[in-house]
Amino acid sequence: MKITLLSLLTAELPALRHFYGQVLGLTVAVAEDDPGAIRVEVGYSQLRFYPAPAGTRPFYHVAFSVPHNQLAAARQWVQARTPLLPVPAGGFVADFADWNAHAFYFLDPAGNVLECIARHALPNASSAPFSAASLLGISEIGLVVADVPAALKRVCAETAAPVFHRGPVREDFAAVGDDDGLLILVREGRAWFPTSRPAEVHYLRGQGLAGRHRTQWEQGCRPGPYPSRTP
Repeated sequence: MKITLLSLLTAELPALRHFYGQVLGLTVAVAEDDPGAIRVEVGYSQLRFYPAPAGTRPFYHVAFSVPHNQLAAARQWVQARTPLLPVPAGGFVADFADWNAHAFYFLDPAGNVLECIARHALPNASSAPFSAASLLGISEIGLVVADVPAALKRVCAETAAPVFHRGPVREDFAAVGDDDGLLILVREGRAWFPTSRPAEVHYLRGQGLAGRHRTQWEQGCRPGPYPSRTP
């Protein structure tokens, strides 16, 4: 599944515009459906941030795909721009052997837990010097739910995407999709790896391609007239 559009809320729009545009060097512009929102172009994906309701400070987990042979270059490139988060095993790189992947993590100014992940089963090797253009697209979005097993059945039915064949499926964690893109289901209150911050439910909306099927998903209560239900 490829995640093509992701709409999130934030209380830090100016800071995020600067971070994604000036720090990471991605293309940032006003969102077409809301002059108070921004869109960030990340490879084949578009990431949108909308103003959060007053008194709320939403945060999410989002992963970006990088060429499977360039994780070290990606880490050096990001670390030159913003601090990385240490992982429990030590250092800054997590080895997900069961997923045939390596990843590292960092935060944006809104507290979103960001990840760059190299999935070694994907044929996306690159010989180009690592740059903002090497962020290939959105690889994961975290969905925070009260009941993971129940949500897993619902999300698979609604998106026409399978349970991730690499697993695992647990009471507090599961993944839907494939190596191209995953919806990461976690139980509310479970800490977002590699931090100790408990996951919270905040509104989000996404669109993607599951095989030949266009699909979409939502989490939480939609706050007022935004984000738009159209691309």
